[in-house]
Order: sequence, then C-alpha cells, then structure tokens
Amino acid sequence: MDKNKTAQIRLSPSELGKILLDDFCPRCFWFTKKFPLQDKNPFSSPMPGILSIADYYIKNVVKWHFKNYAILPSWILNQLNNFYPHLDFQNAKQITPGRWKINLFDNSCILTGQADEVLELPDGSWFIIDYKTASITESQKKLRPLYEAQLNAYAYLAQKNFRRPIAGLALLYFDPEYKNLEDDVILYRTKDQFLFGFKPVLIPIKLMKPEWIENLCRNLFEILSSDTPPEGIENCQGCKLLLEWLNKIYNYLR
Repeated sequence: MDKNKTAQIRLSPSELGKILLDDFCPRCFWFTKKFPLQDKNPFSSPMPGILSIADYYIKNVVKWHFKNYAILPSWILNQLNNFYPHLDFQNAKQITPGRWKINLFDNSCILTGQADEVLELPDGSWFIIDYKTASITESQKKLRPLYEAQLNAYAYLAQKNFRRPIAGLALLYFDPEYKNLEDDVILYRTKDQFLFGFKPVLIPIKLMKPEWIENLCRNLFEILSSDTPPEGIENCQGCKLLLEWLNKIYNYLR
C-alpha cells in the first residue's frame, strides 16, 4: 500500500446529524474520529447488553409476523395507517437490509450503514423505519436532528444503490412502561411471572432531498480532512474536559 495515500474517511448515518445539534463542536468531533478508543482500553468497562438484546428481539418479532402472517404486527401497522393513510402497508413486504455504502468526493469518503427495517410497498417504493429503545423525554427530543439525518442517510443510500423511490421515513420508539407504577393493568402482567413492557410510538420523519445529506457529508468531510484540529466552539465543555484531563496525566506519561 502507498504510505502517502490518504486514508479514506468513513462516515456513518448515526454521525451525520451531530453537526445539526446545538452543542456540536468541530474540534471534539475531529479528536473523537481521529483518535477513537478501541474496545479494549484502560478506560473501558463492560456495557450492559440490554439495548442490543432489545434491538435483536424487536427485529425478530417483526420478522416472525411476516413469516407466519405475511403482515406487520398490528402495533406497527395501525400507527403507520394512521399517519400514512395513502400508503398500502397492509400488503407491504419485508426487505432484508444489507449494509449499504456509497463513495463520495472522488472516492475519498465513504458513507455506510444498515437500516433497521425496510418495507416494500406494492408500488415498488420503500419505507424505512429506525427502532429506538428509549423513553421519549425532552433529552430525546433534542436528539431528533440526529435521528432525522440518520434516517435520511438510509434513504439516500437506498436511492443511490437501488434506485428505489422512498415513500417515507419513521422512528419507532419502544418507550419502557415504568413511569406509572400504580397502573393495575400494567402491573397485573407481573402476577404470575415478571414481565416488562414497552409502548411502541411511531414518529414520522420528513424526507429530505439527497443534496441535504450530501451537504452534511461534505461539511463533516472537510472537518476530518484537516491534518490539524479545527477551532472549537466557545465555552465547549468537551474541549475543556479533554484539556484538563491531559494536563492532569501529562507528568505521569513521560
């Protein structure tokens, strides 16, 4: 391999929306992408696997419904029909999404990702859903631009790779049912065995033009193309914490 060849910059759909958040700092983003911590490092600790288990479970439940009934489960179907009455989800098919990718900016950047759920409607168009196991709190609402970019990135990848029209996008939250511990209906389910429920909540996401995703990619690509970190935002807590940490451990690293 040519040592002088610049490494291809990789971007994921989950990263694109970071630049849309109010507290986005180009300097922090540059450092975290240029010097990522590996899975095994002095600061790592075991992460709970419940989120990945829930994600795997949700996908298998939907897959099971299609396999056995050739239709979406009613708790998804009814909400989709409510928000998109003009689309025929009753006769939708499930597409197994692979890992999609596309090269950008003369092959110097690659955007790659895999959608949670892709439905093919009878007219051949696709509808893309992303699952989130989380409570719909104010903090989650502030992250909405992150998820809007993520879903639109999947749509962009689908259009570029398969030339499929995109009928729509949606988030499907699985909100844990823990907030009302006086609810007899919810607690009755624990009478004979311990069960923990989730309330599915569908949130439509606006489909943006492909140029919108390309601009996000270009902005992040320009940040990461620099050999030196860009200026951070004013009073950035991330920059401050990183500098304080480095100053504290500097004498111990020599």
